[in-house]
Amino acid sequence: MKKTKNILLTWDAYNNGFVVTAQTVMLLFDKHGIVVDEILYLQSQSFQKSNLAEIDVFFERKEYASVRKDFEDTRERNRIYQCNEIKDSFKNEVGKLPKFRNQNINIKNVTDYQSIYDSLVTLLKKEFHGNDNVDLHINVSPGTPHMHVVWLMLNSAGFLPINTTLWSSQWIREKQKTVLNKIKFKPKTFLSSVLKSKYLETNLPEINPNETKSEKRQEAEHKLAIFSHIPNAPILLLGERGTGKSTYARTLIKQNQKENLPFEELACGIFSEELMRSELFGHKKGAFTGADTEKKGFLSKFENGGILFLDEIHDLSKPLQRQLMQVLQTGVYYPVGATEPEKANLRLVTASNLPFEELANNKLDADFLDRIARFVVEIPPLRHCKADIELYWEKVWNEVSFETAPSKIWNKELENFLLNHSLTGNFRDLQKIASYIIAYFLDTKNKTESVYLAIKEYKKWQQKADSKNEKSYFKQNKNYNEIIALFNRDLANWAIKEYGNKKEASVILQRSESMLTKDLNMDRLKS
Repeated sequence: MKKTKNILLTWDAYNNGFVVTAQTVMLLFDKHGIVVDEILYLQSQSFQKSNLAEIDVFFERKEYASVRKDFEDTRERNRIYQCNEIKDSFKNEVGKLPKFRNQNINIKNVTDYQSIYDSLVTLLKKEFHGNDNVDLHINVSPGTPHMHVVWLMLNSAGFLPINTTLWSSQWIREKQKTVLNKIKFKPKTFLSSVLKSKYLETNLPEINPNETKSEKRQEAEHKLAIFSHIPNAPILLLGERGTGKSTYARTLIKQNQKENLPFEELACGIFSEELMRSELFGHKKGAFTGADTEKKGFLSKFENGGILFLDEIHDLSKPLQRQLMQVLQTGVYYPVGATEPEKANLRLVTASNLPFEELANNKLDADFLDRIARFVVEIPPLRHCKADIELYWEKVWNEVSFETAPSKIWNKELENFLLNHSLTGNFRDLQKIASYIIAYFLDTKNKTESVYLAIKEYKKWQQKADSKNEKSYFKQNKNYNEIIALFNRDLANWAIKEYGNKKEASVILQRSESMLTKDLNMDRLKS
């Protein structure tokens, strides 16, 4: 098994020199038992001579030996002396020095958020994408406040690699020493949770049904509560992205089973059909090329009961749907390459952001849908739950907040915007807006201005997303009936989502429910 490598990623401390990084390396070892194998040093402007001399001393080079002799400034000489002392101590205790790699980062200036963000995203993709054998440690303290904010935004948004830890170093003048503290966010980082659970869903705030005020949410939560008491009965959760389907599965459904039974979750859209089969059913050694060892699948955990939650169920292939249906019918399955069956006794909970009609007509095998949809619960979007907006805002704020973030910001402009905007991303839109507000507040220190700038930024990118998703029905080789059928289908889907159900959509559009059903089925093309 390949050894995990510890990498320290940090900006050049232009004013305070490389000694900041040297101290961080030593503190990580002394206080936290972390041996840094490599330092990836980000440079956005030319090094000062004193900084070059410190690097020279720490890594036992001789390029700048002559330069070091010329320093008359006591502070510069002291920094070089500290680097040498730290180097000797680290080398004696660890036995070797870290590798050093300098990375020149091209940004417009040290206060330009966008260019800092773009350069870091490019670096992260290049250096760490797909590399699970790295523990990344980022010292967010060196650099400008704008650089600090970008690190925090990347972390909150989930763009940092798996197993990333943020650290903050600070020079305590009174004690003449540096302290290093881990930056502890209240939620788990998004991407860490994604990769560890293999489940592509943003962590949404915990929802307490006792606090829910809106009628539609109360209705959905009541259905979930009563359906969950029926042992092993499959439940299908429907709702737009970000409405909290996975949160409800983890709370309301999970809490109604015995505590010692497993709860496992998996997103169907992140694996090919072959890999998904292996993840679910497992495989025997030699079952296919590359199967060097036996692998236990998710189903192996449910011999004595439990819940398997499959999100994005519409992405599960038809062959796998039929195989999983057999498991639900018979309680047995065959790992890939196996000749003997294994037992699985489980409750299957599934979720999709597609309308039920689309699942039935295009995506899921009819028998499979019958099996998984014994109970169906639709989770309403936030725009239909205006009575809960302020409560959910507080939960989201607490979730994305961190030690140096301001306490909850809430004013009339923000309230009016959230109550009157469609929030098509639901909780994820709230998370995005809250992160924008925190970032702008850390820059401006003005609550009113930070709300204004956050809403402006959110609208800008929302408009671009909406324009990208616009559909054109006027394409070559489509006749009149095809164009009208496509439009009517999308209009019916939109209205049902927007107004909550087919009945309400029928009233608003002044079109009968039976006609809406025909629109969804595109019957115009069948007649």
